[in-house]
Amino acid sequence: MLKFQGKVALVTGSGTGIGQAIAKKFIENGASVIILGRRKEPLEETSVMLKEIISKVNSGSFVRIFSGVDVSDESGMNEMFDTLKKENVTVDYVINNAGVSGPVTCFSHASLDEFKSAVEIHLTGTFWGSVQALKVMKEKGKIVTISTFFTEERPLEQRPYRFRSPYTAAQGAKNRLVEAMSWELTDKKIISIGTNPGPVHSDRIYKTVYPKAAAEFLRVSGFEDLIPIQVDAANKELFPLLGEEEKVVKEGIAKAAQKLAKEMDKDVSKLTITITNLLSKIQTIAEKVQKNTSHMIAD
Repeated sequence: MLKFQGKVALVTGSGTGIGQAIAKKFIENGASVIILGRRKEPLEETSVMLKEIISKVNSGSFVRIFSGVDVSDESGMNEMFDTLKKENVTVDYVINNAGVSGPVTCFSHASLDEFKSAVEIHLTGTFWGSVQALKVMKEKGKIVTISTFFTEERPLEQRPYRFRSPYTAAQGAKNRLVEAMSWELTDKKIISIGTNPGPVHSDRIYKTVYPKAAAEFLRVSGFEDLIPIQVDAANKELFPLLGEEEKVVKEGIAKAAQKLAKEMDKDVSKLTITITNLLSKIQTIAEKVQKNTSHMIAD
């Protein structure tokens, strides 16, 4: 018999990355999974993969998708767990995994709105998701909360992420929440577990964190004839273009140059060249960071 045959696991943020890997491991060992997240397409792709594994291991398990569910959205989370309760679905494991990279910027340049967003998703989402999960959790179930290696109270080489104060603060608070739940839920015989993985190979690292860090280096120093505030404005226009096809990038740069030229009172042609170079520099620095840290990151 498979290790988790007959068990049900609910994994937040399970369309990609760590959440997807956890859902996959549960399925490989016979469990059924409930996957959820904000984006529909990754969840559907994950569901196809998981169902193929179910057929292969012949477990008879199921995969249930809740797309468009943001853990920071109170009503959305309430509705999902109410639906599960009405359908008499009970859960053995809840994996609090959903998260965002948050801003990657100097502490003094951080946005209050971005800080609030990091707290709402990482901390508030974990708290309220766990509260709501009690509606459907079985006795002796487990709530597993995933934070980060960079919040551990260890020697200084494990210092918080540079440029990522909102992310690190919100994740660190989750560790204390895990401890509180471990005491509070003893009467329900539910076990609260926290785990702090290090960085892993994922889209979040390569398409978001590293490019954001590269952009911040360039913002602080200025770039060509752009002062920091202008680099910041250009970065916001360029970020959606990362990873896009060449045609889309060229069109995006042209559109951004037109907009920024008016705001900065600069020549459109010259600014087009400058922000093209800026995007290239962001990509170059991000690739160097990726190369230099690849040996430190787990698959």
